[in-house]
Amino acid sequence: MRQVTSIRFRLALWYFVSLTAVLAIVAVGSWFAMRASVYHAIDEVLRQRIPGVQEFMAAHAGMNAQELDEELNESSNLAVGGGLFRIYDAQGRLIYESARLADEHLAPRLGSIGNDVHFWNENPRGASFRLAVQQINARGKAFKVEVAEPLGSYNQALHRFEELLWRWFPVLLALSTFGGYWISNRALLPVDRITRDARAVSASNLSARLALPRAKDELFRLSETLNQMLDRIESAFGRVRQFTADASHELRAPLTLIHTAAEFSLRRNRSREELVEAMRKILRESQRTTKLVDNLLFLARADASSSIFEPGIVNLTALLADLQDEALTLAEGRQISISFALPRAALEVSGDEASLGRLFLILVDNAIKYTMTGGAVFVELRPLAGAAEIVVRDTGIGIARADLPLIFDRFWRADKVRSREMGGTGLGLSIGRWIAEQHSGSLEVESELGAGSTFRVRLPRLESVEAGELLNVQ
Repeated sequence: MRQVTSIRFRLALWYFVSLTAVLAIVAVGSWFAMRASVYHAIDEVLRQRIPGVQEFMAAHAGMNAQELDEELNESSNLAVGGGLFRIYDAQGRLIYESARLADEHLAPRLGSIGNDVHFWNENPRGASFRLAVQQINARGKAFKVEVAEPLGSYNQALHRFEELLWRWFPVLLALSTFGGYWISNRALLPVDRITRDARAVSASNLSARLALPRAKDELFRLSETLNQMLDRIESAFGRVRQFTADASHELRAPLTLIHTAAEFSLRRNRSREELVEAMRKILRESQRTTKLVDNLLFLARADASSSIFEPGIVNLTALLADLQDEALTLAEGRQISISFALPRAALEVSGDEASLGRLFLILVDNAIKYTMTGGAVFVELRPLAGAAEIVVRDTGIGIARADLPLIFDRFWRADKVRSREMGGTGLGLSIGRWIAEQHSGSLEVESELGAGSTFRVRLPRLESVEAGELLNVQ
């Protein structure tokens, strides 16, 4: 069944059906064309015979009926009118008829025919004749002349041509169909190679690629496109594997600490202070684990679908103003000064308020975490041409130039030990950039090791507003 439904078989079948129709049309058309050509040639011969009879009648118009009959018999034997003709007077009376025509008993045409030549076929007693009739004038007298031509030899030629068509039609059809199947088979060989190469690609062998055909045709473009798709799949699988490994590692560390703290507390009797310290460790690590799991769930939902937002009109001025209290609390705990510069006028964008709030909190939290005691963090919201820009700048440890392209990768951290001590998971900036891009915006960074970092978020705004007076909050 697979062979019957294969592309090769269907191409050969369509080629067979199409070729059958074409050859049938050509054969029938050729037969009718040959028949028309034969009849045209015969008609020209008959048309040329009538003037000969007309000249004869004009030359012998003064003879009586008996003399005319004798002359016509003699002339008929000399092939005047082709030897097969009849003559009628104006009243339709037969004046002369060739002996052979008389023997064939061909029916005359005695109706009104005018001066045009009329042609028709007669088939008396199995014989075939082509006849022509025309009215002529000879010395003022009107006559009707019929001339005839036997069709036996012509019909035989048509019959031989017809037999030739019937004999060669199936042969040509079979040869052409076989040739079509062979051509389709040759044309689809690269498809078989593509199929074989594609089957060799598996989850454990994603580096395998399809061989590119030498000819840069449609199959070359198909193979190239499939290879590009495999590149993307391999890259995605690599990211999934790396993500899984990193997530497992990140979850293992706090779970190990929780297990160790609990086991240490239960190993022997502990003082209240020791138990409280162990509970603090367990609580701290469980909070960090909860945050990590929450981020992982957010990324999983983001990877599955981008429709996790509730779009609306977001007033960035009000959103950042609401963020000030939480940011001040975080900064006070580390003895870091933080200031906000916000426009008094509302600066509105289209988006999900909760997600944008999460993005800004990630940036502010990171700035505070990586700024030493006594440092400063600055947050500014300002309107640009068609966009709103949020700038978060700190005087912290900064980021090495070589690490800047990597900071938005999931679980990437320049100093993993220090980041873990600060409660970082390596997912914040990855989530932040994704949120910005889902709002048709961007998140960019400028940083120098030891000189602080500046993060810029740009979002398309709904309307143009003037910068106006800035509201500074320390």
